[in-house]
Amino acid sequence: MSEVTARLYTLADSLHFESPDRYRPTDEYAAIARSRLPSSWTMQARGFWTTCRPAQSVAASHGWKIHLSSIPENAERTLSAILPVVLEAGVAFKFCSDPFMLGLSLGKGWSRFQVGKFITIYPQDPQQFQALLPQLHQATCDLAGPHVLTDRPYADSTVVYYRYGAHAGVSRPDPYGSLQQGYPLSDGAWQEDVRGPAFRLPPGVIDPVTRAAEAAPQSPQGPITLNARYEVKGVLKFNGTGGIYHGRDTATGRKVVIREVRGFSAADGTDVPNGMVNAIQREARILQKLSGTGRVPVYVDLFKEWNNWFLVQEQLEAITLWDSAMAFYFADEDQRSRDGFERIRTKIRQIGEALQCVHDHDVVLRDLTRSNVMFTADGEVKFIDLEFAHEIGVDSRWAKGWTPGYASQQQLEAQRPTVQEDHYAFGALILDMITFCASGLDLCRQALLERKLRQVLDDLGLPADLHEIVTGLTLQDVDERWSIARALAHLAKAPAPAPDRLMFPTRAQLLEVAAPAAQTRARIAAVLDGYERYLASTCDLSRSDRLWPAGLQMFMTNPVSLQFGATGVAMFLLQRGGQLQPAVLDWIERGATPQRCPSGLYSGRGGVALLMMCAGRPDTARRLLAEINDDPAARVLPGLYFGAAGLGLLNLHAWRSLRDPAYLEAAARIGDALLQQGQRGAVGLYWKAGDRTGLGLGDGQSGIALFLTYLGKATGAQRYLNAAADALDFDLAHGLRIAGRTVWPTHVESGPAAPASPHTRFGSAGIGMACVRHFVATGSERFREAALDCAHSVRPRVTNKIWQDSGNAGFGEFMLDMAHFLGDERFGHAAFYQAEAILPHAIDCEGGIAFAGPAHYRLCNDFGMGGSGIGVFLDRLQNRRRRLLMLDELLSPAPGA
Repeated sequence: MSEVTARLYTLADSLHFESPDRYRPTDEYAAIARSRLPSSWTMQARGFWTTCRPAQSVAASHGWKIHLSSIPENAERTLSAILPVVLEAGVAFKFCSDPFMLGLSLGKGWSRFQVGKFITIYPQDPQQFQALLPQLHQATCDLAGPHVLTDRPYADSTVVYYRYGAHAGVSRPDPYGSLQQGYPLSDGAWQEDVRGPAFRLPPGVIDPVTRAAEAAPQSPQGPITLNARYEVKGVLKFNGTGGIYHGRDTATGRKVVIREVRGFSAADGTDVPNGMVNAIQREARILQKLSGTGRVPVYVDLFKEWNNWFLVQEQLEAITLWDSAMAFYFADEDQRSRDGFERIRTKIRQIGEALQCVHDHDVVLRDLTRSNVMFTADGEVKFIDLEFAHEIGVDSRWAKGWTPGYASQQQLEAQRPTVQEDHYAFGALILDMITFCASGLDLCRQALLERKLRQVLDDLGLPADLHEIVTGLTLQDVDERWSIARALAHLAKAPAPAPDRLMFPTRAQLLEVAAPAAQTRARIAAVLDGYERYLASTCDLSRSDRLWPAGLQMFMTNPVSLQFGATGVAMFLLQRGGQLQPAVLDWIERGATPQRCPSGLYSGRGGVALLMMCAGRPDTARRLLAEINDDPAARVLPGLYFGAAGLGLLNLHAWRSLRDPAYLEAAARIGDALLQQGQRGAVGLYWKAGDRTGLGLGDGQSGIALFLTYLGKATGAQRYLNAAADALDFDLAHGLRIAGRTVWPTHVESGPAAPASPHTRFGSAGIGMACVRHFVATGSERFREAALDCAHSVRPRVTNKIWQDSGNAGFGEFMLDMAHFLGDERFGHAAFYQAEAILPHAIDCEGGIAFAGPAHYRLCNDFGMGGSGIGVFLDRLQNRRRRLLMLDELLSPAPGA
């Protein structure tokens, strides 16, 4: 998901993710439409779109539709020009609600397949479609807009485009819960409404304009050379404004990066001024000015070809600060705090000196982030992506944008840029280097600066001077905010840590954890009470799209899943209090429909069925189980979270809870099917999901092994336990040893540069919890050792992730598993240690206490990546309950455990 798409869900509420439909647009475009619409028409604004319909209008599920392309500079003229045409035809249409939304849709973070679609018209039939096209072309012939990649242009228009697709189509969920839009064809087959970089037609449909079926896309023959000089070698990425390519300058032989911004021409071929072109021209000027400093990529060229503009600069052989920051902590197994601090000190000094050089040339970067600071192989600092950059005394206008957490109040308010904006960002950058949490500064500034940062510095053995530098640079008062010179002077005087201080504990120190202090226990109790109050204050039974505030993924899936929706929150409240309000269960039950929810344990009705069992609604649970067990899509994926293993685990729960042997038989059938489908690897047994071989608990082999372990104990069948061991062996064989710790990529096919994880869904914590259970079930010591190795890998608590699926809550859950199964309370102390890392993120808010979700800039109650999963862990820690979703009562104690 792009950053701009995510931003849509932050427009209507400053604390929570919220549906874009609740955004209140300004009235510029609506006023134009309102002044022309007949009284019998309706106009409804819903977030991004405002829809206008004639009386008794009935939308078709699919058909031809027309898009009119525009930019903010001529949008009002475009809307005014086409209104007489569509009103006379009596055809429904919608338009982008206001200039802010239209500008957002033209930004680089927007889907390139949606760029330019200012107005959408829904003809009632092919005849009306063909009649409207020439009229709309005539009405807009003096206007221009961006090219619409998904459509065909009509005639020579740069405004009128068309495609075949959904009108009031339906959506259906994939196994992960994501809604796929489409429509049924005449033969009943499902046609997904794919929006891609080319015009598409469904089977049997002919374009009535060209009288042709869909033609195969024509690939360029041979290399593409721009401006008769720059040979394009490949695509780095596409975005809403164009593309970024790597290539070769044939004049010099040097490697270059080419950034494209789409421009627009009027019908007579003249350029249409617009903000995107102005921005790349400004960036080129500033890049050219700074090229001699050595602090940015060298400027090569700026040119226009066709309608588009291209900025060419040298290709850097460098890595981002984000990538290089890992070496501060994971250079080797016995990393000393002194060595780590010297690396950090050197990086901060280099960045500060480079930033001061830029400021000496009267330029403010305004987007100084961990991804925009590069380090070359010889240690030079380079700043990239100067789209927000501002030249003091030259630029009378400036870009209104920022990266969450890195922007001062002055930048948020779009005040005239000054170097103090970069000073603030420099402080946020240092915070990110140490805690990886800068994106949360806007939401919980004091907690991050005064509790989280201090805690991390103490954990790593780094001097408190770094805290003083960060707080000084990020002071809200511009006059009090530290300068770069002051920060670097303070840094130079900071004392180095003791030479024998380790950053992280060794394997031998795994269980050297102090018992929790009384104030830690008291704070956990207070946080749990505060979180319950917050949930009570935010529960809204009147809404159909959500019950509690959640992450933006809920709006793209369904409102009742365990992973993102209401079931996760309900599980926490049920665990905490032993019962749920009937109205809450009614709401969740109503939302658990096959049309909206897949069958998966995490993604849909499987989790709801488990909740109903636990909450005392067996009839509802049986009904849902009947639907799920009859659903072939429930077994398309093999894994625990979204596939067959999760369905099998659900049936084992039903066998225990509903006391019906039919569910054990169903679980055994699923287990046998998995055994038939498994493939032998060089080591172990594995199952593929499509073209990927997942690793870990959620999508990989360890989750399947967990189900098979329980199934083996439930049935007494050794074949399931043997297959479980083989599946664990497969995952264990693919672990990566980094700085003495074992972590995992998300799947076997991951590239060498792909991240490797210690977390629950994909990494060490999830694989470890499956291993320790298999040890308890079988007594196989090698799985005990594997679990201990995983515990060592998650023993550190320095991470920006605090949740169940990723981060401290999942680490803590695993430590509680180890304490329970191995009978060693020192693992319990380690779980409290992880909880202490979560507590600084507990945010006091109206109604109680809450937690942020991914990126830390909105409150979120998801089970997987939000507050309810944290609450489940903290409550388990406080009361030593069994682990949610597990069936550990089936396991026999292992010898010597």
